[in-house]
Amino acid sequence: AGFGANIGLLDTNLERLRYLDDVTPPNIDCLYSDRHTIREWLGRADLVIGSVLIPGARAPHLVERNDLRLMKPGSVIIDVAIDQGGCIATSRPTSHAEPTFVVDNVVHYCVTNMPGAVGRTSTHALCNATLPYVLTLANQGLTAAAHTSRAIQTAVNIFEGKLIQPAVAKSFHLPCSPNPFSNE
Repeated sequence: AGFGANIGLLDTNLERLRYLDDVTPPNIDCLYSDRHTIREWLGRADLVIGSVLIPGARAPHLVERNDLRLMKPGSVIIDVAIDQGGCIATSRPTSHAEPTFVVDNVVHYCVTNMPGAVGRTSTHALCNATLPYVLTLANQGLTAAAHTSRAIQTAVNIFEGKLIQPAVAKSFHLPCSPNPFSNE
């Protein structure tokens, strides 16, 4: 955005889109993500960054194989969701040693563990992001922490040998027990 590129930022969270529309430069269009808008922007984009996260679940495919024909030859897709299965139908995991492949004249970059390219920096960021949760767990123990922290509650996938996260259970076609920490 700082170099003047026209950017389409797509999301399904309207509140987040309104906020981003208020704080981003005018060359960033904040748009509701739906099939029509995705296809429209594929035809305009030189670079598409797919970054879908549904905690505990496989990422849905937002771009199908036949959508690649809408893209300019030589354009690039970066599938950040590759660690969750990828949000582009033609994505497959690659490595830092061999990071790209081409499908229908579109370059795909689908490196798993992308932060691994900058290990020191990503380690510092991860430590800074997780330290408050580690301290809460250390001070309160798992049960108390999960009852008081929604983030910790949703982070626990298995408790006392039972799968308690519905998204994980659905992804692996396994039975799910009630979450003992849920206030719902």
